[in-house]
Amino acid sequence: MDSIVGSPPVVPVRAWRALRSRGVEYAWHKVLRRSLGNRPAWKRRFLYADPRKYWTLRGGDDYFREQEGQEARSLRAEWIAERLAAYRPTSILEVGCGYGKLLAALRSRLIDVPLVAVDFSPTQLERAEGFLRRGHDALLILSRGERLPFPDRCFDMVVTSAVIMHNPPEAAGRIRRELIRVGRRFAAHNEETDSSYNRYGYDTAGWYRARGLILAESGPIPMDADPRTSQFCVALLDHGA
Repeated sequence: MDSIVGSPPVVPVRAWRALRSRGVEYAWHKVLRRSLGNRPAWKRRFLYADPRKYWTLRGGDDYFREQEGQEARSLRAEWIAERLAAYRPTSILEVGCGYGKLLAALRSRLIDVPLVAVDFSPTQLERAEGFLRRGHDALLILSRGERLPFPDRCFDMVVTSAVIMHNPPEAAGRIRRELIRVGRRFAAHNEETDSSYNRYGYDTAGWYRARGLILAESGPIPMDADPRTSQFCVALLDHGA
């Protein structure tokens, strides 16, 4: 019997298309993501041991289509951009920019403010170049957040959106310290506090408080499903770093 018109292709067909489009490694990665859905410990071990590899394989057009199809993700990016713009930053660095969704929302509000972004996934940056070509210019750099290629205090505001939570504790600590090093006035974060196979979950606001930094604001993002795990915070770097 023929498949129903409009229904998604069966798994073997999707696997074959993945193999033809991006090769064996990508196809195997996709098969594991689908087949280990109920085994989070195995997914963390076999899929997420190397976060950079994971996001390079998952990133790009597939991830773009998945995220752009979710209205809540667009509403979140717009809400975060509105909050960040309220601080009137004179320059912004986003670490872990993905395909550029937050950058685009920021550019629509901060027309003349320099925007710089780094990501460790070449497929995400490649997609960002196409996404941001629609007049949302920003300087995109392939780099890891653990070792940023910038001098001290060179950005007025530093930002992460769902980035620190994907890194194990040692790497997460290095990213936070690098952000404080290159940031001048504000460090802003959208991070989840719960854990899963690809999410370690951290209390980012608590991390800043423990180091004597003052928070301009801290709380859940209104459109997130679970306010107990959603966290948006802005730290004032002039007070302690």
